[in-house]
Amino acid sequence: MVITYITLAIGLIILVKGADSLISAASRNAEVLKMPSFIIGVLVVAIGTSAPEAAISIFSGIQGNNLLTLGDVVGSSIINIALILGLTALIFPIKADSQVFKRGLALSIAIQVLLLLMIITSNTLSRIEAIILLLGMIAFCGYLISKMSQISRKEKPDTIFEKELFEYIEDEEVLSGAFDEKHQRTLKKNHFMQKQLIFLILGLAGMVIGAELVVRSAVDIAVGMGWSEEFIGFTVIAFGTSLPELVTCIVAVSKKKYSLALGNIIGSNIFNVLFVLGISGLLNPIVIPGREVFYDILVMIGASVLLLGLTLYYGRLSKRAGFLFIGYYSLYFAFKLSGL
Repeated sequence: MVITYITLAIGLIILVKGADSLISAASRNAEVLKMPSFIIGVLVVAIGTSAPEAAISIFSGIQGNNLLTLGDVVGSSIINIALILGLTALIFPIKADSQVFKRGLALSIAIQVLLLLMIITSNTLSRIEAIILLLGMIAFCGYLISKMSQISRKEKPDTIFEKELFEYIEDEEVLSGAFDEKHQRTLKKNHFMQKQLIFLILGLAGMVIGAELVVRSAVDIAVGMGWSEEFIGFTVIAFGTSLPELVTCIVAVSKKKYSLALGNIIGSNIFNVLFVLGISGLLNPIVIPGREVFYDILVMIGASVLLLGLTLYYGRLSKRAGFLFIGYYSLYFAFKLSGL
């Protein structure tokens, strides 16, 4: 048991260091590319931090145990908003006045409602419905990529890079004097971005490895305490696979990268439903044995609606909002605990 707790601690350390590398690299590339941080958060960071959920969906889908995937996705989506944003807002109030973020959140709510309608009609997520979710993921990524391309085309080729890029260029002897100045600047920019891409990949790898260590040790501890498999799926595994989002969100907000943090949370929720459930349902249709999961999905939608209402009215998440979200999750957790 001591080894399990040591593994848990090591996993958390790797998670934190991976998140720090990921956020720094993603934000630097966003600045150089002149891309909105929210889109980078959705397209790159969110997909990377959702890797644990994706891995679980593939393995559970192959084994036919993908009800665990549904519990993980719904539980993670609730945790992402109610617990992660709640805890982060308690430590660092979050600015949430971006129109892009609000549109993304509204889209996330629409996707969650669609999932509820799909499941409630037949108590099953069929292969056809899974394909619809995957097509939605392709369309969503295509839309984000097209927006990034539009922004890139609007940028002038001689845009001055940020201070950090200048410092890098001054410190590194990347080129000889044989090229003209414009060509030199282009190659130096590419070299800088390649370096940040390596840090981004290392950060993602660290977060996946760290999350794996934490989830495995947490499940061992939970099983040792006699908790049920369903309860572990909706709580322990859901929290464990949300650890990358938690650490990423706190690190990003501490660096005042609010759009990156919010893009990570909203993008992760969208990715979880469209891709993770889509892959799992395609491998094996997800059959719902009881009605309890419908209440879980309603709690997920309620958390998203609450977040949208607060951001529309206040444009930020204060410490009071943090307490409200944590209270919301505490009630949900108590409800799940009562079913043990």
